[in-house]
Amino acid sequence: MLVEVQCDKFIENGKVRKPIRFHAGLNAVLGDDNGSNSIGKSTFLMILDFVFGGSDYVKKCADVQENVKEHTINFCYQFNNELFYFSRSTTEYNQVLKCDANYHQLPDTKPMTLSEYGEFLCEKYGLSVEGLTWRGAVARFIRVYKRDTLDEERPLRSAKDEKAADVIKKYMQLFDKYSPVEAQIKQAAAAEDEKEAFRKTTQQYNHVRAAKTKKKKEANAKRISELEKREKELAENSNKGLLDLDSMQAQQISALTDQLINYRRQRAQVQTQLNSIRRDMTGQKKGFKRTFSELSRFFPNEDFRTLEEIEHFHQKLAKVLADEFAETEKDLATAYVLLGNEIVKIKDQITAIKNIPNVTQAILKEFAEITTELHNLQEANSNFDELEKLKIIAADYAATRDAVIADQLRSIEITVNRAMREISNEILKDITHMPPDLKLEKLNKYVFKTPNDGGTGAQYRGLITFDLANMEVAPVPFVVHDSVLLKNIEKAVFAAIVKVYEAEKAHGRQVFMSYDTLDSYDEETQRIVKKNAVLELSPGGNELFGWAWNKEKKDGSDGNK
Repeated sequence: MLVEVQCDKFIENGKVRKPIRFHAGLNAVLGDDNGSNSIGKSTFLMILDFVFGGSDYVKKCADVQENVKEHTINFCYQFNNELFYFSRSTTEYNQVLKCDANYHQLPDTKPMTLSEYGEFLCEKYGLSVEGLTWRGAVARFIRVYKRDTLDEERPLRSAKDEKAADVIKKYMQLFDKYSPVEAQIKQAAAAEDEKEAFRKTTQQYNHVRAAKTKKKKEANAKRISELEKREKELAENSNKGLLDLDSMQAQQISALTDQLINYRRQRAQVQTQLNSIRRDMTGQKKGFKRTFSELSRFFPNEDFRTLEEIEHFHQKLAKVLADEFAETEKDLATAYVLLGNEIVKIKDQITAIKNIPNVTQAILKEFAEITTELHNLQEANSNFDELEKLKIIAADYAATRDAVIADQLRSIEITVNRAMREISNEILKDITHMPPDLKLEKLNKYVFKTPNDGGTGAQYRGLITFDLANMEVAPVPFVVHDSVLLKNIEKAVFAAIVKVYEAEKAHGRQVFMSYDTLDSYDEETQRIVKKNAVLELSPGGNELFGWAWNKEKKDGSDGNK
């Protein structure tokens, strides 16, 4: 348990406060009988949350951080008569240091992450439930002003943005009730995934889609019967060798035959082109050289250089065309050979699939179409049956999951409500008074209320009762209750609650409470609270940090000067 908190910034009348010591049972932080505010009661409880691994003290107490500046909180636990010392700074607040008795970091040790620190506390406090974290176990039971744990209708919430599903999961883990639920959730999810995977597979990736309805399946069955009859007739009227072909073979032969026809058509076209290009090549007029010297005899004054250049151009063009013709002829010849090879290959493939008697392409194509449709309809019905089977399995696992969830939630519900009734009877002294009620309806929904009593005092009494009940029936090692929860509660009820707080000593559990103005309570209540006071605060230098920054000094300066 926590036995000590110390900080050099804790000041009492100008001097550093001695370490604040704690014990089992009630630990009270008290203000004065005037009910003075801003002296540090709630702040100290926020520091306890900080000690227990929270960060709201840094993030939500901005006035403290601004006025006190950087400071380090030192603290000590005792487990099995062994002391463990730690420190945590408001600047490097995401880590915790292991220390010696003087709060100096132990040599050769690395700072602990908050997660590692939480694991340490889980181990020492005996919270070794699978999946349960330290903050998941205790954060919701630290109810201090500015924290999100003061919602009287949402006692399980530890942060405003925390989802109900996460809240209930953590709460179930606290009772070690989530493991069987998680197993069933995973099993049901796996069954649902298998069903959906099969459904999607039959709709995508060129697979045959399952029949959508039972009626469609029946229609498919009727069509299957018709196709089987036609398949038989076709085989009998043409050649019984068709029946030796299965659907896939028939489809392959039909497809290959179509390819064969196409390749033959292409080869014929290439042959025509090849013949044409060869005619053009052989039919070209051979060029001849003109001798322009003889023309000059008749036209001595003419310049024939232009004609020579034209002739030279024609010769060059003829050479280019001849080269192109030759290249085209070569490509066509190659294509002709390749197409011929493909034709031979396809013929061999057809022969390799099945030696069937000679049937017309039309008959073969019709047979292939029939067998294809027949295959698809049969597979569609088979997929329908498989999908229906997977639906039944998924529904069965889902029903089992829901039953296990309901059983586990109900078990926690009964346990906590019974404990709250007992505590209510103890603090109200009235067995007819309706206690708070918790209903865990689903994994993502719960209801908490004090029936037929909407008063502030009754609602906050419900929160206190809830926390005390959980300490009784779950491994909750402590609760923290700010004065805002207690101020509106009837005096007699408050007195009874204080006795329950003190009784936790017998169980080794701790209650941290803040309060003031005890003078209106009976002597026994005052005695119990004052006996268990660990810190008393008041204005005028006895505030938690020795001064109040919300007041101005007479000289006009602020309280920080």
